[in-house]
Amino acid sequence: MMEGKPPEEVFVDTCVLLNFIQQEWETTRSKSLVESELVELVVSESVKNELDNVSNRRTDIYKDLVEFLMEEEGDIENYGLDDRRVYIGKNDAKHVRDIQMTLASLDDSREVLRRFRRYLKAIDRRLKFLEQQLEDNIVFPSGSLELEFAVHGLIGNDNDATIVTDAAGWTADGGSGILVTLDSGDLLDYEEDIADLLEEEVGSEWILDIRTPEGVPTEARTEVE
Repeated sequence: MMEGKPPEEVFVDTCVLLNFIQQEWETTRSKSLVESELVELVVSESVKNELDNVSNRRTDIYKDLVEFLMEEEGDIENYGLDDRRVYIGKNDAKHVRDIQMTLASLDDSREVLRRFRRYLKAIDRRLKFLEQQLEDNIVFPSGSLELEFAVHGLIGNDNDATIVTDAAGWTADGGSGILVTLDSGDLLDYEEDIADLLEEEVGSEWILDIRTPEGVPTEARTEVE
């Protein structure tokens, strides 16, 4: 008997893609989903643009970090976030601290730089892999500014309101209705409220099934009775 059948496609939030890219520095939760051969990842132009913006910004941060490590002979703990030459946002700052905590345990300054450069190569490989995966899966869903404003009034976050509106529009256009995210504060915790709002504003065909990556079956399973 077949159970836990993977959906054909899911709409993924930017944070899911970043979790896959940055798996050396945070708990890996998206790898199985992103690398699944049975589940197609779908994004809107807004998600892809946000991924590109974060990736480009962090590339500048990584370059600055490498220069700092070469100047300071690997003393990564002294990399200060307030006096750097590049912009470091709130989420970027947490990412930098995760890198610092991981590499600070290494005694050899050459090993710190070598490990960090190896990480940067891994990031580049995963970004190229995602570009191939998403190349033909960028959608331009139905939706309206009025709906986005209504969602924003509920969750109070611009980017998340856009993602919910895009995912709901994709669902109404025939998508599976599954939105995958790691954002508990603005999305997962509001699933019922978001469903009620979507039904009231635009109809039941727009309602989303919001899940974490772990909540999406990524391979077909059989059970022998």
